[in-house]
Amino acid sequence: MASEAPANELSAAQKLMQKHAEAPHHVTVEDAPDEDLPIRSPAEASSSAEAQAPAPKAAPKQTASKTLDTQSHELFPELGGPKGKAANVAPIWGAKTANGAASNGGSRSSTPASGAATPNKPSMFIPGRNVESVTLDPQYIMSRSQLKRPIPDIIKDLNRKSRATLSMGTTSNGRYKFDATGPQDVAQQALKDLIGQIGTRAAIKVPIPQSARAHIIGKGGSTIKALQEKSGAKIQLPKVDESNPIDEEDDDATIDVTVEGNALSAASARDAILKIADERSANVQTKVRGIPAAFYPFIAGQDNAFAQALEQDSGVQVRIPPLQAYSTGPAAVTANPGERPIFAPAGNDDNHIQLAGDRAAVQKARAEIERRVAQLHRELAAEQLSIQRGRHQFIVGDRGVPAEQFFADTGCSILLPTEEDDDVITVIGPADEVASGLEKAMDLAMGMQMSNLDIARFHRNAPGGAAAHANNVTRYLRQRKEIERLEKIYNTHINTPFSEGGALPWELYSREGKNAIRAQSEITGIVNAQPPSRMSAIPIDPFFHQHLRNNISRQVKNDYGVQVVVPETSEGNVPVLLVFEGPDPADGPYQLPSTKPTDAEIRAFKKGLEDAQKHILELINKQEAITSAELDVPAKYHERLRRFIKKEQESRKSDQIPVRVSKNGTRITLRGPASAVESLAAKSNAFVEQEKEDEKERGFTLSFDFPQKFANHLIGKGGSNIRELRDRFDVEIQVQDGKVELKGPKAKAETARSHIQSLARTLADETSHTLKIDPKYHRELIGAQGSQINRLQTRYKVHIFFPRSAKSADDEQSNVDAEEGAKPRRQQAPDEVIIRGPKKGADEARDEIFSLHKYLEEHSATATVAVQQKQVGSLIGQGGSALDELRQATGARIDVPQDRDTDIVEIQIKGTASQVAKAKKVLEEKRAVFDDTVVRTIDVDKKYHKALIGAGGSNLRDIVVKAGGSDDRRELARTIQFPKQEADGNTIKIEGRTDVVNKIVERIQEIVGERESQVTEIVDVPIENHRSLIGRGGDTKRQLESKFTVSIDVPRQGDGKTGVKLTGRPENVAKAKEHIQSLVQQQQVLPPASQQLFGHC
Repeated sequence: MASEAPANELSAAQKLMQKHAEAPHHVTVEDAPDEDLPIRSPAEASSSAEAQAPAPKAAPKQTASKTLDTQSHELFPELGGPKGKAANVAPIWGAKTANGAASNGGSRSSTPASGAATPNKPSMFIPGRNVESVTLDPQYIMSRSQLKRPIPDIIKDLNRKSRATLSMGTTSNGRYKFDATGPQDVAQQALKDLIGQIGTRAAIKVPIPQSARAHIIGKGGSTIKALQEKSGAKIQLPKVDESNPIDEEDDDATIDVTVEGNALSAASARDAILKIADERSANVQTKVRGIPAAFYPFIAGQDNAFAQALEQDSGVQVRIPPLQAYSTGPAAVTANPGERPIFAPAGNDDNHIQLAGDRAAVQKARAEIERRVAQLHRELAAEQLSIQRGRHQFIVGDRGVPAEQFFADTGCSILLPTEEDDDVITVIGPADEVASGLEKAMDLAMGMQMSNLDIARFHRNAPGGAAAHANNVTRYLRQRKEIERLEKIYNTHINTPFSEGGALPWELYSREGKNAIRAQSEITGIVNAQPPSRMSAIPIDPFFHQHLRNNISRQVKNDYGVQVVVPETSEGNVPVLLVFEGPDPADGPYQLPSTKPTDAEIRAFKKGLEDAQKHILELINKQEAITSAELDVPAKYHERLRRFIKKEQESRKSDQIPVRVSKNGTRITLRGPASAVESLAAKSNAFVEQEKEDEKERGFTLSFDFPQKFANHLIGKGGSNIRELRDRFDVEIQVQDGKVELKGPKAKAETARSHIQSLARTLADETSHTLKIDPKYHRELIGAQGSQINRLQTRYKVHIFFPRSAKSADDEQSNVDAEEGAKPRRQQAPDEVIIRGPKKGADEARDEIFSLHKYLEEHSATATVAVQQKQVGSLIGQGGSALDELRQATGARIDVPQDRDTDIVEIQIKGTASQVAKAKKVLEEKRAVFDDTVVRTIDVDKKYHKALIGAGGSNLRDIVVKAGGSDDRRELARTIQFPKQEADGNTIKIEGRTDVVNKIVERIQEIVGERESQVTEIVDVPIENHRSLIGRGGDTKRQLESKFTVSIDVPRQGDGKTGVKLTGRPENVAKAKEHIQSLVQQQQVLPPASQQLFGHC
């Protein structure tokens, strides 16, 4: 039964361990007798041969071979005293079966089959008399012909050199025992040296979980390097297959680690590797494969109840993927009428159930899940139903109910197809609930009213077919997001299906039929306005699509008024579509028309489309022919080649289209302009060949000294600098204890060394300055967002550190003191600024900061002037002009707060003492004026306004200045405001200080009073005397007007009039009239030479 499977079958890990313990790896070793070894008795030889003889059914060629048990601690012994029971040989992930029974593999704590790998502990421990032992079979000792000297001579030589005493003997089963007496570490080293000279080399494979790979290697290979140095064995891990990436989240997968060395070194390396793997695999995470994705909601249970119970019972983290309502690929469920449904397991690319926790608990949880799966296979039923494809979206998903809610409501899950031509939905659940689940799906699907709209019928005679034109219209409206707009406005879902022949009738879904009718009406207008004459399709190689989209379409729209619809990748091989729109309106975005175009508009369409098509084809035809090239590159070089190609593409000319690069297995395809493809292919091939050559030198190492105090600079924050150097020079870099070790091709390693040594020299020149600066100046020294200090750091190549307290909440200092390569900083005092970098740059940065500090000190005088909030606008002026003028005039920094919600606003002034005093004085004067400012109005008949203003505003200026006001144009305009000439009303508004306003009002009233009492008389002056009456530049006229306080109006030249108009008070007019008449009479009796008489009035 399925439920018994977990108890009877072994998991993948258990099977691996069983194989690891019971079926050891076989190697062939030389079976030649060693002439230098002690002669064994026939009985011993027979016993040993019997113990090591191959199975009778072995092939004849194997008769001379010996079985190499890589797990035997007798064949592969370790040094040291007896181990406790905890030191099991078998890895922990296979030590027990699923039911808790011990595996068949031998363990270190079990009784050896023959001999002892290590001696028993002596009953009395004598200091300096420790005995270490190793027992080996003859086949693991080199033959006499392979040895440089006889074994006794080697032992004598080692005894002379070591403080330990080595001896050799035989055991009863024909094995050879080597003892070393002396201090433990000395004795162990002596045995290692001996076995290293006389032992044969063999390769064993040690299976470990694939997820433990990184832990065996260690950071930068440090762990595996230490293992090799300590054990003396060579350790190799299989290369990563880039085409089959490692799943770090699955501990079931294993890899074989190859260990090569003599019996002693191989055993030591094996045990160290297994120890690391054991520690890594105490807690595991794994994926449960082979389970149908359709079962996931049933395994999780309602509200995830089953998964939560499993977690509580087993202490394992259980992660069950949510059910994806839309199924892709092969049918997840095959449901034939009258037969049990067949549920396909989840594929490799699908999500799987994941378990994490203690290994035994994970195995228990897996067994429970597998039991549950077997039960679901028996209990679940499936029903399928064909429902119009456009309605699927209303069952589950964004426009339907969540899949989780459907399961909670019905106890069933649902699968919807993704293929365009498939409309069959599948409901899965218990046999007694599937029917209700199917009903629920139909209710949801049919809950929307649907209507069809065949847009092809609006242009039945379209060239190429109505359906093809309808497809073009649909593509255009999709790109213009017009369909999205219609859906939003009318709360209607619009489905636009298509076939190979073109667009199919649109499907409009709405809960209210009226909305769909309104949407249809607007769609009809839009489609009618898009006749075939407005569109043109041009086939263009998809290679140029991105170039069209990024570099050409905007220019075509601006120059020709044509919208370019570039196909999306998902649309397949369809042509580029041109749609005439005309120029964009200046007052907003383009609005699609909804009326049929006129004949004139159709002619414009044709010309615009022809010009746009010609322009595009000219640009495309100028490009080279598109070609492809394929490179067969081993997967291990793909990442480096990717970086190389990216760098090459970035260095191309701005007008050159980049080559497209794709990958399929080990094949790299380049597609683009012929010359670019040819060049990039040649460079890529050369790069790969160089990488292959470099690969031969990957074992080259180069070590050199590097000052430990600069190690942090070299490494960078989180190793960022080291990673950048590794990518840049393509070498491995290790930094430890004042040494840098480079591993990689020799030329690249030497280049990297030169760079790192240059960095060391630069750092050695580093100096540090500590400046004492009052914290109140720190913010201004730092600048907004750290701009000031970042500028200094860039210019002088130094690091500048301010105390933490100097930074604002939003970290104004930016990256000032976050340099990742910086040294650990001592605690800074609040008034300390630290500069660190090359001596020259640090000195210059220090001097500049001191200069800035001195400037700030000299300009640190401050003052505050409080003004009314309603005065702030006049102080700032239009666009800040008045405030800027004040700043320039005083040289002070004047800041008006942004928050001006209060009635009183405090203006801050900063600068030198004199600048602050000057600005404060001006502001206080303006404040006094504003505080004393009053506004008065006076009604004056509009006929007098011109006289009050005067020519060019001369009278107005004279009135204000004499009253004590300013002659500034802006001040004048604000002081007296007349109504506009075309407006009704006689009211004049006067604003200013009280005494000035009162004087202006009095003067205006005087002038108006004078004007009201004025008379006008005409005096007859011959035309020939007009010129003399006016005088040069009007001087004579002005003198007369000033003398008699009248206004004189002389007829224009050429009018033929003799009457000169005099206006003023009656007595003044009479005097002026009498004076002018007398002058005219005098001029008439005088000779022409005396016509300057009026000039002496």
